[in-house]
Amino acid sequence: RRLAEDVESRADVPAAAAQAAHDAIFAALALYLERENAVWLGETLASTAAAVTAQPDAFLCALEQRQSLAALDEEVDAMLCAALLHLDDEPRRVMLLVYLGFPLFDIATLPLLDGEGLDEFDPIKVDRISPTDADTIRRGGAKAMLRGIEFNNFGAFFSRAYRENDYLWGRLHGADRMIDIVLSTLPPADQPDERQVLRYKCAAFRAILAEEQPKLTAIADVFAAIERELAVCESAAG
Repeated sequence: RRLAEDVESRADVPAAAAQAAHDAIFAALALYLERENAVWLGETLASTAAAVTAQPDAFLCALEQRQSLAALDEEVDAMLCAALLHLDDEPRRVMLLVYLGFPLFDIATLPLLDGEGLDEFDPIKVDRISPTDADTIRRGGAKAMLRGIEFNNFGAFFSRAYRENDYLWGRLHGADRMIDIVLSTLPPADQPDERQVLRYKCAAFRAILAEEQPKLTAIADVFAAIERELAVCESAAG
C-alpha cells in the first residue's frame, strides 16, 4: 500500500524502479501465501494436525519444518533489498521504514483486529457530486442553477420546465465531477494541465446538450444561457 501511495505516484521515481519494487513485493507475498495452502503443506502435516490436541508440540515442530519461515525471511530480505537498490534515497527510506517497522505495527494491531477488518486503517475517500463542486459552467451552487429547490424543495412538482432544468443541470454536473474524479486517480506526473481538463469537460457538455436539446422542449431559454456560458469556457480552454 505504501508503495502505491507514496512511491509509484512520485514523479521523481523512474517507472522501472517502481515496477521492480512492485514485482519484488508481490513475489515475496506469493512465497508466504503458498505456504498457507493445504496442498503445499502436504498430507503428512495434515495427519499430524489431526492429533494436535494430544501432541501440539509435534504439530508445531512439523509446521515449522515444512514452512521454513526463518529461511524464507532471509530470502525475502534479499529480494527486497535488491529491488530497493533501484530507488533513490527518499523513496527507499519510505519503503524500508514500512518494511522494518511492520512487526511493531503488527504487534500493536493484530491482537485488536484478530485478523479481521485489516482495512480499518485504510483512508476513506469521499467524492461528492454537487452543484457546489461542479462549477465549471456556472458558479453559485444550487441557488444559481436549480429550480426544484423553490417552494420548500417542491418546486419541480409543479412545473415541467423546472424538472427539465434540474435534470439537464444534473447531467452537466455529473459529467463535470466524474471527469474530476477520474483524473484524480492519475499520478501527479500524468495529470493534464487545466486547459486540457477544461477541453475534456467542454466536449462532454457539448455532447450532453446535443443529446438533450431535442427532448427537453420546455427550457429553450436555459439552453441558450448555457450555450453562452459554455462558449466562455471553450474560449478559456483555447
